[in-house]
Amino acid sequence: MDIKKIGSICKDYRINVLNLSLTNFAKLNNENLQNIHAFEHGRANNIKYLYMYMKQSNIYQLEILFNNLFYDVIKE
Repeated sequence: MDIKKIGSICKDYRINVLNLSLTNFAKLNNENLQNIHAFEHGRANNIKYLYMYMKQSNIYQLEILFNNLFYDVIKE
């Protein structure tokens, strides 16, 4: 899986599962929203961004995130 796909999954997760705007997500994580935007569009590849999505999640939401990110690995 490439970084663009990971970023796209995280963007969809932020919007549809966490129900957070990019602005609110950036504020909650004390991060520049342009950096998060770059990650969600495949232009940044620091693993710290993935941690931000995990940090904002409860255990049930994490299951959704992990399934979306690792489905190809765990389905075999």
